[in-house]
Amino acid sequence: MVNNSHSIRIHTKLPRMLRLKIRSFICLFGLMLTFSSCSNVVIETADNFEVVELPDGSVAYLNHNSSLEYDEDFDPRSVQLSGEIFFNVIEGETPFIVYTELSQIKVLGTKFNVKSDNSETTVEVEEGSVELETKQKKQKVGRGDRAVYKKDGNEIKKGKAEFKFKIWMNSLKLEFKKLGKEINYSSKQLDKDSKKAGLKIKKALKKLKKE
Repeated sequence: MVNNSHSIRIHTKLPRMLRLKIRSFICLFGLMLTFSSCSNVVIETADNFEVVELPDGSVAYLNHNSSLEYDEDFDPRSVQLSGEIFFNVIEGETPFIVYTELSQIKVLGTKFNVKSDNSETTVEVEEGSVELETKQKKQKVGRGDRAVYKKDGNEIKKGKAEFKFKIWMNSLKLEFKKLGKEINYSSKQLDKDSKKAGLKIKKALKKLKKE
């Protein structure tokens, strides 16, 4: 039979200096975690939409019950996603990466929609191309295509995009129109509008605070 009390006594008899060093390391590690978590920006929606201008100028359009998280320094260009978000990514020197619970999507500059939960990830590309990657598989998705990865089947299936996201994007447009802010999400105008979207949201929020 193992004497547990003996094991405890051996642990407590560590040299005082060593115990202090261990405690200092634990405190320092805790502070590092605290500062690290404080540098993250988290945007969540419930029964509302959000339009977020990212630090590199790219824009994310959040559907209901979705969340977006990224480091405020935005280096590297990466975000963590849950729910459904349409992205208009500005081309940069480094790839733009979207992480979900099941996969990652890598792009350079494109317009695409990602819908993901803990069992399935769906990507639809409106312009450009992206690369959907899981632990075991990798698949390029081009304009007008969709790719679906299901955790249970452990495979990526490709097909033609259905662009159902445009239904809720239209609702987003109507919601912001009620605030007196126009957002045009069509392919031809999205680039111009996305650059102004962040400023429009900030102005709208300031206006609501004053009322």
